[in-house]
Amino acid sequence: MKEKEGDSSLEEMIGDTLLYVMLFKNKLTRLSENKIVMKTLAWLLLVEQLDNPSISELGDGLNVSKSQMTARVDKLVEAGLIERVPDKGDRRKIWIVLTPEGKDFIRNSQKTVKENMNQLLSPLSLKEVEELKKSIRTIKKVVLKIQDAQKNRKLIGD
Repeated sequence: MKEKEGDSSLEEMIGDTLLYVMLFKNKLTRLSENKIVMKTLAWLLLVEQLDNPSISELGDGLNVSKSQMTARVDKLVEAGLIERVPDKGDRRKIWIVLTPEGKDFIRNSQKTVKENMNQLLSPLSLKEVEELKKSIRTIKKVVLKIQDAQKNRKLIGD
């Protein structure tokens, strides 16, 4: 994306994104009794969304180094929330798979997050909540498009 000389819209977008996304996340997290639960839920939701990724795919999705990923995956394995499953065709590949306990954790945690989200969004009208949902879907599309472009650049050696 190229910015025209004197155009501050990109700088405004960057500032707004950094500030307001962080504030929204912090407000939602503060409503939760346990910040670790929120972080664990986010990781497990990504495993679910990526449909049993490799450690590298999970790290790419979170923009986290492989060493950090390995440590976090170890903790989630110890907690019984995920397991490492060797690829049947390639012994070097390991897939990260949710356990039944991990699926239960997601289901139970999402109930709490939903209650917190309802409390957080209570000052908004139904129209404003719908606008927020639409905006979040747009952000999701943009982030996924950026991730795909980055993967493609890696594949062609850029």
